[in-house]
Amino acid sequence: MISIKKYTEKLNNIWDDFIFKSNNGTIFHTQRFLNYHQNKIFINHSLLFFDKDILIAVLPAAVIKENNKSILYSHPGASFGGIIYTQNFNFITYSNIISCLEKYCLDNKFDRIRLINTPNIYHQIKDDSFNYLLQWKGFIQKEIYISHYLINNFQNETLNLLNKRKQRYIKNIIQNHKFSYKINENFDLFYPILLESKKLFKTTPTHSLEELLILKNKFPQKIHLLLFYQDKIAVGGSLIFFTTNDTALIFYNAINPKYKQEHLATFQLYQCMRFSKNNNKKIIDFGVSHTPETKSPFDPKFSLIQFKEHFGAKGVLRVVYEKAYNE
Repeated sequence: MISIKKYTEKLNNIWDDFIFKSNNGTIFHTQRFLNYHQNKIFINHSLLFFDKDILIAVLPAAVIKENNKSILYSHPGASFGGIIYTQNFNFITYSNIISCLEKYCLDNKFDRIRLINTPNIYHQIKDDSFNYLLQWKGFIQKEIYISHYLINNFQNETLNLLNKRKQRYIKNIIQNHKFSYKINENFDLFYPILLESKKLFKTTPTHSLEELLILKNKFPQKIHLLLFYQDKIAVGGSLIFFTTNDTALIFYNAINPKYKQEHLATFQLYQCMRFSKNNNKKIIDFGVSHTPETKSPFDPKFSLIQFKEHFGAKGVLRVVYEKAYNE
């Protein structure tokens, strides 16, 4: 018999320990990560699922109000989430967890539930049973995003993953000592570059400078800044999250726009690949590939996708599921 318990701070250690032992949890789903927000008010409504006394799944979640409707929402503090569960579930257990969650939503008078499932590249054991059952039980695909990732090649040189043109750019930069880089914590140098880069697309960074400093302090071994220089002047930077034991996410890859034609962005991603490989990360997530400057946030950005494909990256879906109840 599966039961649900609402998260409280007393359950913090149990929750975070579970995430790192789960099938599809990442640092984004730890309560330690989710409570970093500055000037953003979320009503945490995370849930724990127990089979008798054994914790088998959790849902990082918050209560969001939209048009006077109460929505149980995959926690806005994480890029993705959904139900995080242990390995080797059977089909019936997946089904029972969803049924239990739906009953909880009805009992607590939620109007809707919205889940942003963790992409399968972060799953230790890949199983589409959960996605199938959500749709079979009436959840609709509310939104869909395309992200790109690559699998590191530990046998061969990282450069071989890139296409021939990108390989020439990298070799030229290295041979002519155009750029150098350091792994450091100079976020004060990085953030103005990030702001300027985002401004080109009429967007702002997901994190404030203060939030990045908080996150780095919380996860000193899992968040790394690669800062790139020309003549000792910072001209670009990449921020990498070690999301699990064998995956990394390049959350930001920003350059001073003046250096766009010098292939700095290419050099930065290449060094991120090498850095991740040296830290035994099998999979590197390059992030979503959409066009923020268009009316629809789901429009694919073909130029960005092509750029990532030149590194050997392939697409993976981020799916947002929704179901309405008291409407």
